[in-house]
Order: sequence, then C-alpha cells, then structure tokens
Amino acid sequence: MADASPPSERPSTGRLHPVKVYGGTAKAAVAPRKASPVLAGILVGIPAAGVWALVAYVTGYEIGWVAWGVGALIGLAVAKSAHEANASLGATAAAIAVASLILGKVLILEFALPPILRAELLKDREATAAMFLVDMVAHESFSPELQAAIQGVRERSVGSDQRENLQGRMQAEALARAADATQAERERVVRASAEGILKTMGFFGALKELFSFWDVLWMFLAVSSAFKIAQGRSS
Repeated sequence: MADASPPSERPSTGRLHPVKVYGGTAKAAVAPRKASPVLAGILVGIPAAGVWALVAYVTGYEIGWVAWGVGALIGLAVAKSAHEANASLGATAAAIAVASLILGKVLILEFALPPILRAELLKDREATAAMFLVDMVAHESFSPELQAAIQGVRERSVGSDQRENLQGRMQAEALARAADATQAERERVVRASAEGILKTMGFFGALKELFSFWDVLWMFLAVSSAFKIAQGRSS
C-alpha cells in the first residue's frame, strides 16, 4: 500500500531573491527646469526702469545713457536664460526693452518730473514772479489800492493804456512779493502752480513732452542693444 503522507517541505533559507527591474531605473532622473527668457527679461526690466526713474529723481536730470543700460541689461538677461538657440530671442528682448522704457518714462513723469519742474521754476526769478502773479490774481491778494483798481477795470471798460499800466503794476507787485517771500512760501506757490501746469497738460500731454529727439535716440540705442545682445545667443 502506497504511503499517503504529504511530501516533506523544504526548509526555508530566510533569504529573499532580488527582484530585477527591466526597462528603466528605480529612480528617474529629474530634468533641470529651464528659465524662461521672457520672465528673465521682465524681472530685469521692471527694476531697471525703477532705477532709471530713481536716478532722474535724485539728480534732477533724465540721463539718457541709463536708458541705454536698461536695454543692454534686458538683452543680457534674455540671452543668459536661453538654454538653446532661438531666432525669436532678439525680438523678445526688444519688445521687453520697449515696455520697460515706457514704464520708466511713466515713473519719471509721476515721481521725478514734479520736483524737477519745481526746482527749475524756483531757479528762475521771473518764472517765480509769474507764479506769484497767478496766485495773487486767484486769491485777490494785491495791495488794497491795486486790488481796487483791478476791480474797477473789471466793472467798466478802460483804454489800452490804462490796462497796460495796470498790468505793469501787477507784475511789479508780484515781483516784489516773490522777492520778499520766505523759501517756504515760494515753494508753496511754485508747487501749486507746477501742479496746475501738469494738470492742464494732462497725463498723455506731459508724457509726450518727455520724448525729445535725444530721448528717442537713446531709446533706439537701448532697444537695438537688447536685440543684438539677445540675438547673439541664437547665432
């Protein structure tokens, strides 16, 4: 009669066989992230525009070669951040340079131009007197005798000679008032007049005045430098 007992089990060695993985590695290599040339240009262009406006605010002058430097820095940033050649790098840098330069002009208009205008008016004795004349007319603050004469001219028609004589007296009194005024009073009058001038010109009118021939020339050099520096990376 055959033995029906189950076969004896082989003793375990307690060792695990290694599992081989085919078709790949256990840990995939992570490819390094590439910086965006557009983002790099923007991150350089915005602070550079702010620096240009700050230089104008501190010095009182809109220095053109600073704008040239803005364009060069943007071109360099775009070129350095590009990991491979690309024919559009030059155009990208040029577009960012144009936007950054316009931003710089806006910042100059809003923050640097008002104190520059006030400083220029305060340096000019006749311009300051003209500001006082406008202020004295608005507030009717001439001497009582002259103010009565002005009111009389408004109420009745007078000859041209009388009007010219009255205007001369008004200008002389405004000039004397400006000369005798304290520095704080001169600054107050000039500030109000400068704000009125800028308000009359409007935002776009004042911005247009910031684009002279030399401004356009420096901006052209800035944009062309940004284009050439970035385009050199694609060659």
